[in-house]
Amino acid sequence: MKHIFLILMLAFSGLAAADEVNWLSYEEARALNSDKPIFVFAKMRFCGTCAKMEEDEFSDPELAKLLNESFIPVKETINFAFSKFVFDDLKDKNGNTLKFSGFPSVMLVMGNNYSVNQGYVSAEMLKTQLTRVTNLDS
Repeated sequence: MKHIFLILMLAFSGLAAADEVNWLSYEEARALNSDKPIFVFAKMRFCGTCAKMEEDEFSDPELAKLLNESFIPVKETINFAFSKFVFDDLKDKNGNTLKFSGFPSVMLVMGNNYSVNQGYVSAEMLKTQLTRVTNLDS
């Protein structure tokens, strides 16, 4: 009986994990040298809107599956106000290092190209936009 209970617990824990985004740091994602686009969710530690977006939108099982299968999902947390998150390896068209300070923010990195959206984005909007990106690669 104990073995059956243990097997059921493991099976259900596997199902729950499949619905979660497998977040990495930006450094870990770049170190993978993958051809997959990198999806970045940047938040500030004490940002209520960031916490709401993380809890409400990234808990969507369809979005989690899309991010885990077609992208390298990255989550970065800024720990104090008035700081700017800097991506040293990404430059704008003028050669300036990419910085942004509005949170929450989502960014898509494909090679050395990127696009940034600052502000709350719903799971439905993210799924629509990310599906378009995956269709471009097909």
